[in-house]
Amino acid sequence: MASSPEDSPSPAGEPAADAAPGRGPRRKLGTLTIHDVAALAGVSSVTASRYFNDPGRVSEKRREKLAAVIRQTGYVPSQVARRLASSQGGLVGAVMQNVSSPTFAPLVRAMGDTLEQHGLQLLLANSDYSIASEERAIQAFLGWHPSGLILTRGDHSEASDALLAQMRIPVVEAWEVVEGRPFHQVGFSQREVGRILTRHFLEQGVRRLRFAMNARLDDTRAARRIEGYTEAMQAAGLAADVVYSAHGDDIEAGTDHAVRLSQEAPATRPRALVFANDSMAMAALLGCARLGLAVPHDCALAGFGDAAIGAILTPALTTVRTQPQAIGSTAARTLVELLHAPAGEPVGIRTHHIDCELVVRESSRISR
Repeated sequence: MASSPEDSPSPAGEPAADAAPGRGPRRKLGTLTIHDVAALAGVSSVTASRYFNDPGRVSEKRREKLAAVIRQTGYVPSQVARRLASSQGGLVGAVMQNVSSPTFAPLVRAMGDTLEQHGLQLLLANSDYSIASEERAIQAFLGWHPSGLILTRGDHSEASDALLAQMRIPVVEAWEVVEGRPFHQVGFSQREVGRILTRHFLEQGVRRLRFAMNARLDDTRAARRIEGYTEAMQAAGLAADVVYSAHGDDIEAGTDHAVRLSQEAPATRPRALVFANDSMAMAALLGCARLGLAVPHDCALAGFGDAAIGAILTPALTTVRTQPQAIGSTAARTLVELLHAPAGEPVGIRTHHIDCELVVRESSRISR
């Protein structure tokens, strides 16, 4: 008798062996396998696997049986097995530098929403600005056979670069654009951010301008903003003044910079400070008020990131506003487009520039 299409061999999420007659459901560490589900529903393992991977090829009667068993048992199929068996759907791994940062929340949400529209699931890892941690996260994600990777930094360890170059999956670097990278990129230039903030003060006549940093020497994105600041200062014939706090925590670092400023002589201390991020700038602004320094009269301040609270401080904080939602959705769309590119067709490196905006508020208004 000819076999039905449902029982014919087919790639699936589990080995296509029928449940052995006379055996009860096999349990592994207290969980069901797809073979157990098939046996409980009275169908072959092939049919049960096809129910998850290609349900249209399973009869309505058998779909109802399988659905009932799944409801009763709470069975969840192996995602690794499904990825190995099918090129449809799948996982996208994203390594974030700081998942607790409010700047990245809309980035993650936009990536997840866009990928979900195309049947892809976003998985996150946090590297805390560590290249070594990012390398471990990439290796862990590759063990899940992802459909693609989104990485929120423009530099990686040599081992990561070598590993990513061998992968036959799309790799998108989101958040910044760094010249000369071999991967697709979506974001903005960190160096240009440094230049924008520096020129804002230079155009107001400031000649003593400091870049205030925390102790995080591994924050390479802030380092590129420092490079932009230094270039703009040198172009104006001025010496760069980059000062690192002894504290890695942004709030402590910002407070530390305010204390340092209060201890410097008015004639020689900086007329303005550019902070690596808004958290440090806001802590410094509040610290200056406690120490009797008036902002911007005694010293002007600016940050980066456009934290919501910065707009309601007194004085309100000048900052650079990025577009994390646009970056996240564009990065996800780029990855989806690459996944759907015709097989064998050469795909050039794609770079999407997402503009930043200088938001000038009272904290930096020296000249009026």
